[in-house]
Amino acid sequence: MQINATRAGELLTLRLAGRLDGTTAKALEPELQLEGVQQLVLDLDACTFISSAGLREVLRSQKQLSTLGGTMVLTHVSRSIQEVLDVTGLSRLVQCKPKLRQISIEGLEFLSEGVCGECFRLGEETIVKLYREGIAPEIAEKEKEFAKAAFVSGIPTAISYDVVACGNRTGVVYEMLDATLFSAVIKNDLAHIEQHAQTLAQIAMNFHATVADPKVFPDIKESFRGYIDQMGFFMSADEIAFLHRKLQSIPDAETCIHCDLHTSNIMIRAGEPVVIDMGDVSRGHYLFDIGLMATIYGVPELGICEMATKLPSDEGVRLYDHFIRHYFAHKTADELEFFQRNVHFLASLRLIYAITFAPRLKQQLAASIRKVLLPKIMASDAAP
Repeated sequence: MQINATRAGELLTLRLAGRLDGTTAKALEPELQLEGVQQLVLDLDACTFISSAGLREVLRSQKQLSTLGGTMVLTHVSRSIQEVLDVTGLSRLVQCKPKLRQISIEGLEFLSEGVCGECFRLGEETIVKLYREGIAPEIAEKEKEFAKAAFVSGIPTAISYDVVACGNRTGVVYEMLDATLFSAVIKNDLAHIEQHAQTLAQIAMNFHATVADPKVFPDIKESFRGYIDQMGFFMSADEIAFLHRKLQSIPDAETCIHCDLHTSNIMIRAGEPVVIDMGDVSRGHYLFDIGLMATIYGVPELGICEMATKLPSDEGVRLYDHFIRHYFAHKTADELEFFQRNVHFLASLRLIYAITFAPRLKQQLAASIRKVLLPKIMASDAAP
């Protein structure tokens, strides 16, 4: 057993390589000096076996750390070791993060990309949504759990199989039997773009008719309050307060919203739509989703449509105009007017959110908000 210990303030990380058994567990004990430690991470990436003696040492440390008010995390846990932790019940006491299966995207069919990541066809029956480098692995884990919860709620989403790694990137593997990206369907059939827009509107309406489980899905307005507060690096205090007032004016609701519902997050299988990319599903008003549509299709100056959907910007605008007409066909004129008055604010929210978890795009996204969206938001607010 080889042990590599690193200490950073109250964080102690021990990387274990080899077998943690009755003989080697004794070597671990002197490394577990927990004075001043509030978080202990045992990295088991290179650990091949844990015996009962090794587990007792882990349990002893967990109990000692608990009395000090600290926490323990086991990371890169292989399936065989996870089974041992589950059988003994230790996984109920200690947070365990699995060792991710490594994949390669070399030679894979590219499907689409967005601000957060890219989609590839992994095999005949699966695709992978791969987050960009620098986005925390917890985002992929959350997407997998949300996809399961949405599936149980009756939303037509693909089954999420696994969280995987590709170098320093993480992703979610989805079932996708003989399916085609909705963006590709539209691009190959632009003559019927209004029909596709009507399909998109029906998908959105079905999604927004689903009641969101408050035990699983977060309140979108509460989330955005926190995101807006992080924009001080390029916004004044008055501008941030203004955005908070705009956010407060959006009605509350307890229904599901996808928060990234566009044609490259929808697959068509046997003529039926299947929604993917479920990591941001929340509770809230449908306007948040329709505003995202504007971010992708309705504000061509942002240049997002072709990147995310491979549709030319002018065709994206045409799709968006038809979509709005069909989506609001059974709503009141006041609802449509309220949306149109707030569309650029709603469109800005997706970029604001992306800034919080995609640091490499921070300045680029901030510039888009400052130069393109913020003047439009101010102008619409000032209009009589």
